Amino acid sequence: MSPLIFALLSVLLGALGQVLWKYGLSLMEFSPEMFFNLKGLIKIVSNGWIPAGILCYFFSMTLWLKALKEAELSYVYPLISLNFVILTVVGVLLFHENVTWLRVLGILLIISGIVMVAQS
Repeated sequence: MSPLIFALLSVLLGALGQVLWKYGLSLMEFSPEMFFNLKGLIKIVSNGWIPAGILCYFFSMTLWLKALKEAELSYVYPLISLNFVILTVVGVLLFHENVTWLRVLGILLIISGIVMVAQS
């Protein structure tokens, strides 16, 4: 399988992890101190969405390592910026976030940069 496929799957899983975390956090009260006591850890783990996001990140990392092993870093790394594009669309569709025209312009610049890197 092409390193590009591994990189793209990694990016998609990373984005999915972010979505799962965002949704999971919307269902609970959260503070970083929760990681330092048993009651807080149980609350985080029992949420389900947070551990699912962590699992997505784990699999994203393993796919990314495979992509890095087989392709040039300068070729695959810019693909990570696709997360900005994916998560902006998801933010609007699922979380009803507002996107300014300036952000849309930034996303279009990101997409054009990815296309340029892919063509090189």
